[in-house]
Amino acid sequence: MSAGEIDDLFDEGVAPWDGRRVPMTLLGGYLGSGKTTLLNDLLRRTDRPIAVLVNDVGEINIDAALLQRRSADTIELTDGCVCCSISESLGTTLADMRSRPTPPDHVVIELSGVADPTQVMPWAESDGFRLDGVVVLADATNFRERLADERTRPLLLRQLEPADLVIISKSELVTADERNAVRAAVADKAPDVPVVDDLDGSLGSTLLDLGTRRERDATATPPPSLLDPHRTEIVPLPRPVTSTALHALLDDLPDDTVRAKGIAEGPDGSRLLIQQVGRRRRIGPLPQAEDQEPTDLVVIRVSRPEPLRLQLGRTPP
Repeated sequence: MSAGEIDDLFDEGVAPWDGRRVPMTLLGGYLGSGKTTLLNDLLRRTDRPIAVLVNDVGEINIDAALLQRRSADTIELTDGCVCCSISESLGTTLADMRSRPTPPDHVVIELSGVADPTQVMPWAESDGFRLDGVVVLADATNFRERLADERTRPLLLRQLEPADLVIISKSELVTADERNAVRAAVADKAPDVPVVDDLDGSLGSTLLDLGTRRERDATATPPPSLLDPHRTEIVPLPRPVTSTALHALLDDLPDDTVRAKGIAEGPDGSRLLIQQVGRRRRIGPLPQAEDQEPTDLVVIRVSRPEPLRLQLGRTPP
């Protein structure tokens, strides 16, 4: 089913939230890869109102101090986050969310361990939402074994194919040699997709780095932390900038780029929202509900190399 066909199911004549489209991250990975653990970490760390959709809300164990209200299919947290079960269907759950007067800052959907992300991606482009990224977990303790097994290999490949970021989970349980072997296996099957090791189990914030929004600022980033594996750098954007020059600049970003975002000014004075997650890129008109002046390009990387120096028309060394 296409995004347009899905929109037709819930067409009420007026776009929700004054035309704003909430970024949505799909979290995939095989059974037992650590998706629920990662979501728990995310909810403990975030200070933003996000919505997490899961098959079984009972699996999300939240500290009592963070709980505001719990029901059979919903958990509400004191910081504005909400966890909802995908009750009757994902479509019904998203329709219920559209009916809320205030949208969340971000939506994260935990996919079933045997789900193909491409089957859910059209829902992330339905009315009121936009696909911001597909994050897939690769369990370091058994990924290569699963990949070699003819029964599970096809599913693993289908999960990796649309990934914008692969996180190697449970890295602390294997040797450095095995981590490198898993990384190589992922790179072989999903070339050009950033791969990071979750050595200390603290990469839950990575999901929000894909679509960070603070105080209506489409390009703001969270403050740095000594434990943060990301490196945030700023690349100047000429004003105005042509589409050809802008795509050339994005093509030149280093391979370890997780995220690039910014607001450019086109030759006709229009505002263009730049969203790049791994190999997924979208450049389109800035929604009126997010009106903002042009910015430089914010680049988030997952390693700590030499500072990034990029200029239009030049390829990084």
